[in-house]
Amino acid sequence: MSARASACGRWTLSAEKTSKSKLSPHTLLIQRGNACVPKALQAITPLDGRSITHGGTALWVVRDRPLYSLSVPLGGDQAFDQALMNRFALPRPEPGQFLDAGAFRLCGLAQDQVFVMGLEPTRPAATSLAQELGGAAYVTDQSDAWVSLHLNGDLSLAALERICPINLNPSAFPTGSLARTSMEHLSAIVMADSDQGFILISAISSAESFWHAVETSLTNVS
Repeated sequence: MSARASACGRWTLSAEKTSKSKLSPHTLLIQRGNACVPKALQAITPLDGRSITHGGTALWVVRDRPLYSLSVPLGGDQAFDQALMNRFALPRPEPGQFLDAGAFRLCGLAQDQVFVMGLEPTRPAATSLAQELGGAAYVTDQSDAWVSLHLNGDLSLAALERICPINLNPSAFPTGSLARTSMEHLSAIVMADSDQGFILISAISSAESFWHAVETSLTNVS
């Protein structure tokens, strides 16, 4: 046993000895990298469970949805397209378009890049997805890198018109459309889920600022 593992063990014993105190619940420490941490740590997001409603239009955080980036290997377009069809029964979406099938959404971000968004709270490992695609794509798990918001209701378009420079009117941006854009100087991806519903994605590092921008705009039009 390494010295660090022994140290974790000593801290565990210490916690067990003090767990009889009303102030010290039983704690099991395990090694994570160069530190010893409680085994019962629970993952949370910066906007965990947040939601608001103004004027009948709702804004909420989309939780527990996996997100993967698929990139096409050089010269592997045909194999990539066939792998998508075999796994999802969908063709490769054109850039600026998304397609739904069952529990997944394929989002065309570029000619050689597709995002796979889960529509249900299941999260297969990136290695498992890569194996299911037969090695025809470079797969990266992006689930912890982005925050997703859902804006839905009569005021959704009016709220987004204030902070998004692209035309999101259904005549120009119908259901099934997506675009990279910016909102209050924050990079974002917007998807038209319906005529009055939008999925908004931005970097999780600026999640609070992103939420504030959308919430403030919705408040101002309600």
